Amino acid sequence: MEIPVSEWRGTLVFRGVNRRYQHLRRYRQIAETLLRHGFGYLLQQLDLVYLLPWRRRLFKLEQDDGSSRGRRLRLALEELGPTFVKLGQMLSTRGDMISSDIIAELQRLQDEVPGIQFPVVREQIEVELGCSLMDAFDGFQEHPIAAASIGQVHRAILHGQEVVVKVMRPGIDQVIETDLEILHGLARIVQERYSTEVFDPVDLIEEFAREIRRELDYTIEARNAARFRDNLAHDAQVHIPRIFWSHTTGRILTMELIQGTKVNQIDTLKAKGIDLQAVARRGATSFMEQVMIHGFFHGDPHPGNILIEDDGTMALIDFGIVGRLDKTTMENLADLFIGITKQDIPGIIESLRVMAVFASKVDLVELERDLDDMMFRYYGKVLADLSMSAIIEDLLNVTRKHGIRLPSDFALLAKALLLIEGVGRTLDETFNIFEIAEPFARDLLKERYRPDRIAQKALQSSWKYGQLLMHLPAKLDTTLDLVNQDRLQVIFRHKGLEELMVRLDIASNRLSFALIVAALVIGSSFMVQSSRGPALFGLPVLGVAGFLIAAFFGIWLIIAIVRSGRI
Repeated sequence: MEIPVSEWRGTLVFRGVNRRYQHLRRYRQIAETLLRHGFGYLLQQLDLVYLLPWRRRLFKLEQDDGSSRGRRLRLALEELGPTFVKLGQMLSTRGDMISSDIIAELQRLQDEVPGIQFPVVREQIEVELGCSLMDAFDGFQEHPIAAASIGQVHRAILHGQEVVVKVMRPGIDQVIETDLEILHGLARIVQERYSTEVFDPVDLIEEFAREIRRELDYTIEARNAARFRDNLAHDAQVHIPRIFWSHTTGRILTMELIQGTKVNQIDTLKAKGIDLQAVARRGATSFMEQVMIHGFFHGDPHPGNILIEDDGTMALIDFGIVGRLDKTTMENLADLFIGITKQDIPGIIESLRVMAVFASKVDLVELERDLDDMMFRYYGKVLADLSMSAIIEDLLNVTRKHGIRLPSDFALLAKALLLIEGVGRTLDETFNIFEIAEPFARDLLKERYRPDRIAQKALQSSWKYGQLLMHLPAKLDTTLDLVNQDRLQVIFRHKGLEELMVRLDIASNRLSFALIVAALVIGSSFMVQSSRGPALFGLPVLGVAGFLIAAFFGIWLIIAIVRSGRI
C-alpha cells in the first residue's frame, strides 16, 4: 500500500522531533552527571549550563567531594553508561594525550551490569538463528557466566561439544548511536572553541565510533578470532578457540569453550605443575610474532583473556579489540625499538617523525634534550634490567609535552605491551620483554634490506613518478588555461570566526532589546507624569501599558541570560 506524501512527511517530522527530544534529555543527563562529579566548569566553558535545571544554575553550580579528578571522571563515565565506559577504556590507551594519573583511574573502569533475563536471551537467539533454542542447541545454560554492557555469555552444548554463546543486549545499538551523535556534537563544540595540536576531538570521536561499532557486530570479532587461529596455527602451544559459523550472526557469537586457569592465578598454576617461566616466554613470543610478523595483534591481553590449560597450552579469548599494523608501520616500530635499546636519540626522533604527527611548532632542540634526559635514566643498564613499562610511560610523557600525536594503533600497542610485561613479571621475576622482542625487530629490519625487496620498491617508485611526469604537462596546461581565462580562484577560509560572529550577533541583539526596554520605561514615565490620555484608577492607561510591556520584555531578557549560563 502506498503511503500518502503528507503522512510520510508527518512521520519524518515526528521522528525528527522525537530524536531531538531524546538528545536533549540525554544532554541534560550528561550535564547533571558532570556537575554532580565536580566538572561544572566544563559546562561553563562549553556554554552548556542552559541544560541544567534552574535551581542548579542559580544556587550551586559546582560540587566536588575532594577526590582526584581521575576518580571523579571514572565515576562519571560509569554512571553515564556503556558508551562512555567504552570511551574511557579507549582513552586509557592514549598516554600521548592524557596524564598518567587519569589513565590509572580509567584503567579501573568497570563494564559489569546485571544480566539480561533469560526469556529475552531466548527470543534474541531464536530471532537471529531463525529456529527455536532447543533446535539450535543440544543444551543451553540459563544463567550467564559473564555479563557486560553490550552483551553476556552463556555456556551451551552444540553437536556434543561444549561452547560459549555471546548474546548482544537488545536495543543497545540504538543507545550507543544516540550517545555517539551527542559525542560528535560535543567534539565539534570543543574543536570550535579550543585550538589544540595534541589531538583532534572530532577525529578522536570518529575513531572511537568506528571501534565501538565493530564491537556491535559479532561477525567482526568472529573473523578476528579466525584470523588469529590461521596466523598461529603452526604453534601447538597457543590455542585459539574455534568459531561455529552456523550459529554466529551480528548479534550472536558461538565459539569453542576454553577451560583453563587465568594466567595470574599463580598458586593454582604451580599446583598443576605448570612451568611459569615457559608460559611467560611463550606468551611474549606469541605477542611479538603477532606484532612484528603478522601486523595483527590482540589489543587487550589482560590476565582475564589469557588462560592456561592443564597441559600448559596458552589460550587467548575475547577478540573484540585488535590492532592492525601495515608493513611500513611495523618497520618504523622496529626502528624505534632499536633506537631505544641503543639509546640513539636522533634515531628515535627520526622514527617518531615518520610514524607520528608533529605539532607545527615543535622545538626539536628541546625535544632532543628531553629524550636525552629520559634515556640518561637508563644509561649503563643492561638489556635485562630495562623496564618496557617505564620507558613507554616516559616516552608518552615526552610526546604529550611536545604535542606529538601518535597513531591510535601505536597507543593500543603500547597498552598491550604494558599488559604483556606485567603478566610476564607476575609469572617470572626475571622476565624481560626486550630480550624477546629484539630478535624480532632485527629480523624485520633485515627483511627491509633484502635485494629483491629493494628492487621491488625501486620499481614501484619508478612507476609512480613516471605516471606523475606523464600527467604533469596536461595538468600544467589546464592551470595555465584557467589563468588566461581569469578563472583561477584563491579561496581563503577563516577558521573559528563563525562562533565569534554568532556571539557578536547575540550580544548586539540583547543590547538592542535592552535599549528598547529602557526606551519603554522612560517613555512610560513621561506618560504617567503628564497624566494625558485615558485613565484607569487615576493612572494613564498608555503609561501603565508601557510599564507592563517593559517589565515583560525585561523579565524575558533576564531569563534568556540566565539560561545561557552567562550571568
